[in-house]
Amino acid sequence: MKKQLMIGLLATAVVLAAVGCTKAPENTPASENVEQASNVGMANPWTEADDAQSAAEGAEVGYFTLPENKEYGDTNVFISEYRYMEHLAEATGSIGSAELTIRKGLKQDSEDVSGDYNEYNYDWTFESADGVVIKCFGNGEGTAQKVIWGSDNFSYSLTVMGQGDDSETFGLSEDTLKLLVEEIQ
Repeated sequence: MKKQLMIGLLATAVVLAAVGCTKAPENTPASENVEQASNVGMANPWTEADDAQSAAEGAEVGYFTLPENKEYGDTNVFISEYRYMEHLAEATGSIGSAELTIRKGLKQDSEDVSGDYNEYNYDWTFESADGVVIKCFGNGEGTAQKVIWGSDNFSYSLTVMGQGDDSETFGLSEDTLKLLVEEIQ
């Protein structure tokens, strides 16, 4: 009886070992198989674009005008990358030494297309020269790190993140925001 049990266990072990071993495709290094297996996951929804107009066309949001490479008071805006996904165009760059992200999307359930779900200490609104209500969020009184607004069928957002010790408190003043928002369409 013990002999039959031992033979059964040994046979099971051999079968399980054979099932677990697979042969790599010929001419494919084993390390490449491991790399391919580790890259399995959700596809990146973003597509890179050459410029703002290409991002707008790819996102199907008409046009996308930005405050590119301009000076605002004593700080400069520089846009370096553009990308899009379905119904959302994005431009990233810097304002001074802070990171800057600007988005334009089709207005759907919410005006907030920022992708920023942080909680802020302060929130307030102001009205642009065109009468558009601008919603501001920030950790410093009177300086915004996230700004959202809507116009026609579109939602817009602008987010900034300072560097180093300023990452939690850096923000843009209402005067600077008024100038920037006027240029974003």
